[in-house]
Amino acid sequence: MFVPQAPSVQARIAHAGARLFVSPLEHVIPSGPLGVRITRRVIAGFMALVSERAAGVEVQPVDVQTRAHGRIKGEWALPEGSAGDGVVLYIHGSGYNLCSVGTHRALVTQIAKRSGLTVFSTEYRLAPEHPFPAAPDDVARAYDWLLAQGWSPDQVVIAGDSAGGHMTLGLGVELLRDGRELPAGLVMLSPLADPSCDLMEQREQLVRDPLISADGVRRLFAHYLRDTDPKHPRLTHVLVEGEVLPPTLIQAGGAEFLAADAHHIHDMLAAVGTDVTLEVWPGQLHVFQAQPRIVPEAHRALDRATTFMTGALARRRAERSSAEVTA
Repeated sequence: MFVPQAPSVQARIAHAGARLFVSPLEHVIPSGPLGVRITRRVIAGFMALVSERAAGVEVQPVDVQTRAHGRIKGEWALPEGSAGDGVVLYIHGSGYNLCSVGTHRALVTQIAKRSGLTVFSTEYRLAPEHPFPAAPDDVARAYDWLLAQGWSPDQVVIAGDSAGGHMTLGLGVELLRDGRELPAGLVMLSPLADPSCDLMEQREQLVRDPLISADGVRRLFAHYLRDTDPKHPRLTHVLVEGEVLPPTLIQAGGAEFLAADAHHIHDMLAAVGTDVTLEVWPGQLHVFQAQPRIVPEAHRALDRATTFMTGALARRRAERSSAEVTA
């Protein structure tokens, strides 16, 4: 496991600021749909403050109604000089309730710029308006639509953060069990693994997340789960022997309770033989990669993540070329 250096001064300040100014909001913002709407505005403002849109990346909105895949919404992020030999399907985080391609636009442009790859950032329906399984259904349709645009699975990396990381894992598992060709790689940033929040609660006894409590997340997830058991197979994604996923990179912050989920996913994937790398960055907050304006570690983590993406695609190209030569 890659272990980065101790947190920077900026990261320590960000941690203290989150504890003092963000965490108390959990006890001020009301629960229920009104609270979700308020939190959406708060998160959008926070992301605008800490994120940084990359120069030289064109963003093109997508909103199309298709016969085969239904309505597809999202954004292309097109970096200058893209070779066009690979694409990233990006699934933004949200707690299944909160964010959008707009809140994550800057992060997606950073990925496109640093990797040189085209990125499709997909939108999906949110709770409480649209509970489970609306979100993973939308993401699966977006993946199939992406392939219909001419990309082959070995030209695709699936990536996502938080709930988007959860759906990245889920989509990979569903493709595997459907017997379909798998993408070149998976990247998960601060991924959720356990919607019951039991893993978060256990880690909370050791590390207090400065952004929100496990109980606060559980209340948020209730809008998404409704009457669905959080141990539903499409929510837990338990792999068994022989179910090997593509090469996978997982990054998490050491100050967040989802580090426990990241460890859980890593251990499960490693046990079945997946080539998986886990990076837990000391002192970092949830999805710190989206905060390049305030923490220098965001830049280093993004560089490592995008290097992994291009490397995974290069390996699949080499494997394909070798297979064609020997055929």
